[in-house]
Amino acid sequence: MIGAPSPSKEQRQGWLAALLAASFFGCSAPLTSLFSADHKALVLAGLLYGGAALVLVPLALLEAPRSRQTPLQGQDWPWLTLITLLGGIAGPIALVHGLALLEPGASALLLNLEALFTLLIAVSLGREHLDRGGWAATVLILAGGMILTQGSLVGSSWRGVAWIALACFCWGIDNNLCQRLSLRNPLQVASCKALGAAIPMLLVAHGQGLAFPPTATIGALLAIGGVGYGLSIWLDMVALGALGAAREAVVFATAPFLGALVAVIALHSPLNPSLLVAAAAMALGTWLLLRSQHSHRHRHPSQHHDHLHRHDPGDPDDHHQHPHEPEDLVGLDRSRVFRHHHLHRHEVMEHDHPHVSDQHHRHRHN
Repeated sequence: MIGAPSPSKEQRQGWLAALLAASFFGCSAPLTSLFSADHKALVLAGLLYGGAALVLVPLALLEAPRSRQTPLQGQDWPWLTLITLLGGIAGPIALVHGLALLEPGASALLLNLEALFTLLIAVSLGREHLDRGGWAATVLILAGGMILTQGSLVGSSWRGVAWIALACFCWGIDNNLCQRLSLRNPLQVASCKALGAAIPMLLVAHGQGLAFPPTATIGALLAIGGVGYGLSIWLDMVALGALGAAREAVVFATAPFLGALVAVIALHSPLNPSLLVAAAAMALGTWLLLRSQHSHRHRHPSQHHDHLHRHDPGDPDDHHQHPHEPEDLVGLDRSRVFRHHHLHRHEVMEHDHPHVSDQHHRHRHN
């Protein structure tokens, strides 16, 4: 066992960020449904992402002068462009087409495919790992989602199913690509993604001559987007960095239940037995995921990168024992715990300790 920089604390922060992200996004769905019948979906999506940008961009600008996070680098922009195209534009457009062809219950059921696609891509291509407890948690949470939505596709159009599946596939790729940018400032990444998605959708809606809602409705949608999309995207980036895409996907799959719970409390929807059963399945799944421990002897290859990391003189982290240049320590007290970022090298190392598929533990498993 090594002296790690409080990995359990960092993981707890990741779990909390993932649950909050799922909560905010789940709450936005029933609130958005209040407006979906009267306005075009492209306009609604553009305004929701516009609200996200209005919250995230000012926060990113305010944080920039005193941020200790690693900013976006030149080599990151192609990845960020792809993320924005897939997750911010292609996914929502496919979703719009699918929603027009399916009943609400069927579309809600199919949206569980996002977690499944994210998980499969992360494990098969991203070298992430889930133990038996993690897979059991996945089954329970996805089963809870199926129970919640009655698990029926009766009367559905195959085109509608294909559009929703395409949207979820885009988001699955998006989630895994976002995990690759988790070393960068999550607030900066989220704000760029929101702005890059909002502007094209609003321009296309305007170019097509689509009617925009009244001012009061626009304000409500911007507010919903600011919290349900903006803060959710930001927290989701934090969770991806701390947990990896696979575990983030499992936790985020609780969003439909949290949305249904808000509908019961705020919109006075009926409390039916399926909601209670789904709640029990998802609560058990989340508990299993939180308590799962994964430990084995593993080898770290040499790495040379730049990201925010922690130094604790009383509890040194073997992952970050490296020399510093004088400019790396300006304004920092080395006798106390401090965080900073700089370009540093990880030497080859082999050891055994509990870990998740975070930024330093993406390796093959037997």
